[in-house]
Amino acid sequence: MKALPLFSLFLFALTSNLTANDTPPEMPLSVASFGAAGMPDGSLYFYGGHSGKRHKYNRDEVHGGLFRWKQGADQWEALAKDEPAQGASLVAAKESVIRIGGMAARNAKGEPQDLWSSETAARYDIASGRWIPLPKMPQRRSSHDSIVCGSTLYVIGGWRMEGEADSVWHDTYLTLDLTKADPVWESHAQPFKRRAIAVQALGTKVYAIGGMTDDNKLTCAVSVLDTTTGAWSDGPALPADKTGGFGFAAISQGDRLFSSGLTGRLLELRGDAWVPIAKLAHPRYFHRLLSGKTGELIAIGGENREGVKPAPEVIVLPPAGSAPLPDEPVPAKSK
Repeated sequence: MKALPLFSLFLFALTSNLTANDTPPEMPLSVASFGAAGMPDGSLYFYGGHSGKRHKYNRDEVHGGLFRWKQGADQWEALAKDEPAQGASLVAAKESVIRIGGMAARNAKGEPQDLWSSETAARYDIASGRWIPLPKMPQRRSSHDSIVCGSTLYVIGGWRMEGEADSVWHDTYLTLDLTKADPVWESHAQPFKRRAIAVQALGTKVYAIGGMTDDNKLTCAVSVLDTTTGAWSDGPALPADKTGGFGFAAISQGDRLFSSGLTGRLLELRGDAWVPIAKLAHPRYFHRLLSGKTGELIAIGGENREGVKPAPEVIVLPPAGSAPLPDEPVPAKSK
């Protein structure tokens, strides 16, 4: 009889492990156009973002909070804040996450918008819980995206906003060697001008996916940087859609590369084509895709066509090489 309580505790612990929540809870801030990164231990981080109505910005609705969710936790943990930023990026690095650029509104709600891109970057050291400044970028940058490939940080796309001045679209990408004690940003020619893109690495190649061009057209274009040679090439375009690849998210897991946008279709790059393999329960854009357990992705943040910001969701991946989703039927015209 004395052993029964121990056995009961064992069963309770086993049941708790089996039922631990793999889906992150509602985000403490419902945001779109923010940075997010996942760490090898399964913890997720998100930073900044915009919580207001689409295209309406003020200093109270552009945020600078950093939050973390650990597997099984029932809430996100608030960490050290940094400068407010919308359209920033957050990437995982060794024992830290790095935030890069973004846009902040200097105006109060109801005042004319006064929007400024940032030239700053900083590393959040997980062990100490502190933000450590990195060198400033050569120019202000927002609406870009970033990724670490090997030991180098790549910052691609975006534009520069400086209040009433005309926005300047970037035709260079930046790199920062994270192995150096005193790293210095290097600028490189970029054969396109696009913002609101998704950037992701697969092997030694970096993919710049979709976005909007400097003539304000949505695009399905995909550009590929070979990091071993520095050469750019055209990759397989996203499937044609009226929203193009605007506000897409992307993630790699193992040797597979995925992306998704407003249609809610999860696309996988297979050879020379993007193939639809799954459907998000809550379609969204200006969100982030993060890697969950093996065979699972997690979508957080963003908003749908109506401007509603949905809760996080887990996407179970079909096995590699499985049949793509069937073509979606075209809705019948109403009489």
